[in-house]
Amino acid sequence: MLGPEQINFVSRPAPVFLEGASAIRITEQVARAIGLQDHQIIRGLIQDRGGVLKLVLNNRDFDWQASKKFKPGDKIDFRVESYSQGRLLQPLALGSEKPVSVESGHGSSTLSQPSRFLSLLYRPEQSSVLSQLFSPTRLDGLLSQGLSGPAGLRIGQLIFSINNISPDMIRSALVNSGLFGEFFLNNNLSSRVDIKQVLRGLVRSSGLHKTESMSLDKAIDEIESRQLEGLQAQQNREISYHFVIPFYDSDPVEIHFERGPGDFSQGETDWVINFHTVSSVVGQMWGKSTIKATSDIEMIIWAERQGAALMAEQGESHLNANLKNFGLNLSKFTVLNATRPLIDPSLTGPGQVVDVTT
Repeated sequence: MLGPEQINFVSRPAPVFLEGASAIRITEQVARAIGLQDHQIIRGLIQDRGGVLKLVLNNRDFDWQASKKFKPGDKIDFRVESYSQGRLLQPLALGSEKPVSVESGHGSSTLSQPSRFLSLLYRPEQSSVLSQLFSPTRLDGLLSQGLSGPAGLRIGQLIFSINNISPDMIRSALVNSGLFGEFFLNNNLSSRVDIKQVLRGLVRSSGLHKTESMSLDKAIDEIESRQLEGLQAQQNREISYHFVIPFYDSDPVEIHFERGPGDFSQGETDWVINFHTVSSVVGQMWGKSTIKATSDIEMIIWAERQGAALMAEQGESHLNANLKNFGLNLSKFTVLNATRPLIDPSLTGPGQVVDVTT
């Protein structure tokens, strides 16, 4: 199967145009400013700007003269192509891509069904299958399968102890997550066993029930969807690493590192680190940390249980002391006894939402 990181290396078929939408011409200077590259596929959002429809690409507005079939909130994919005066954004019809095949260092790989690629690319937000797979109630069974299957003891080497949590442990969890396996192969780097490889080994092993096999397949889909998400972010000069850290002695934790477009060399762009866990001890919790170029950190935690919120508040001084050891300053710390709110991405543009949180 074609790894998501290899998508940049395959030839691109001609696009099928989206009915009712016309191509958009932009100058080379504008294309460079928003980080567009030839053959890149980029998603735009239709928004209402004072009664006038605009197409928003990478936080930049463009005139939108398409038919009335489009409305605010609609999302449209475009392929970037060169032409004599700059770049052309050709609207794509969903499902227009044809199967492609490439030769990899390990033989021929074929992406035989474009529907699979699109299902990974546009995978809806949902509860993490990986978190469910590594939950305490299912972890023993997963470890037993790993010990008896071709993956051997390796799956146990990818699971950590929350009592030993450290920056090095989180770094290892990110590398082991399966997000970078194809990248290592493509660049002839020393490969290491990761979660995706182990799960594939378990799927190939015999003796699995159909429900177990389906669960493993869904977990692999989740990893590959996150790989595509990271690749899209990279093409837009952004960073997005979304993975799950499994623990022997605690519930798994979802982590999402992200960074928007900006001048990375000058360190002007904020890092955002999100976490989410559903724990039998503290209940459901979310966290968002924003790391500024000044080394200041703003953190907000949402906890459904009142006891968990009080526990988080009591840990502020200890957290601040630990951060100072790394040259960081906790400039803002907020704990809310509530569920983290969900905001439609179409409402997050300038002037769309007023933050009234106190």
